[in-house]
Amino acid sequence: MKKVFKNSNNELRSGWKIAGVIGLDFILEVALMAVFGMIAGVYLASKFLKSDIVYTEIGNRVNDFMQNNAYGFLLTQVVAFICMFLAIFIFLKKVDKKKFEDIGITSIKKDYKNFIFGLLFGMISISFIFFILLTTNNISVANLSKPDFSIYTLIGLIIFILVGIKEELLCRGYCITALNQMKKPWLSVLLSSIIFSALHLLNPNVKALGLINIILVGILFGCMYVKTENLWMPIGYHITWNYFQGYVYGFHVSGLNSKGIFNCIVLKDNILTGGGFGPEAGLLTTIVIIIGLLIVWKLPEKYETEKDILGTTVD
Repeated sequence: MKKVFKNSNNELRSGWKIAGVIGLDFILEVALMAVFGMIAGVYLASKFLKSDIVYTEIGNRVNDFMQNNAYGFLLTQVVAFICMFLAIFIFLKKVDKKKFEDIGITSIKKDYKNFIFGLLFGMISISFIFFILLTTNNISVANLSKPDFSIYTLIGLIIFILVGIKEELLCRGYCITALNQMKKPWLSVLLSSIIFSALHLLNPNVKALGLINIILVGILFGCMYVKTENLWMPIGYHITWNYFQGYVYGFHVSGLNSKGIFNCIVLKDNILTGGGFGPEAGLLTTIVIIIGLLIVWKLPEKYETEKDILGTTVD
């Protein structure tokens, strides 16, 4: 029975660790969101005390605010970030006996170039897809010459910074580190990418190619993580890919609607555009990710880079 939970090194098996983090995160999110829901419900009840509003409507209004209002969605992402951070912190401290630095959150002063590279790489990748779809008349943009900047432009940036850090902390940082107990880094990358894709299974308008592409981009992020030995490059790519996709170009992001600077209208629901799931369910994304993998594959290993800089040799 012990072998079910622990490996030959008497370590808790990686699957149980990952399931524990995700489970604890879920419990914390439910509890914290329930608290916020009750506070909001009490506020609305007092506000509409003298009106004819029924109490069931209060719950609907709270739910609508959290899901469809930009400020409400920002609040849910802040809560999700805090809960994931706490869940990983607890497992790192109590189970793994590690620090955040051990899973890739290194000094940004030291590894800022990786972060900048990731930001630019993600922005260029999704921009390439946007311009191809635009020039092939698969999409149209009504306000191409008049970008619509608003408070959503800033809120969206904050949201996707939180999402980028949160998902990379879990899927690359914690999952790959835990799975590396198997001593097979690239299998760890693949399995963590499957977990990453599975987390999107319940997204609106989900498509098979979208889930496959999320596995592929997970492999790309994992490759970045293994190559650089920190999370800053995949975090940077993740932020700008999502942000430019949703709050700049106006696409759906993994099925979720966003208010972009540009009013993007998908003219054709096909294998290129991805339809309601967004370009992540399109063949262009598959091609761009594969090209990205080839580029990252050619990057030097961190150790080799440092060796070249220091001019040292290894016996």
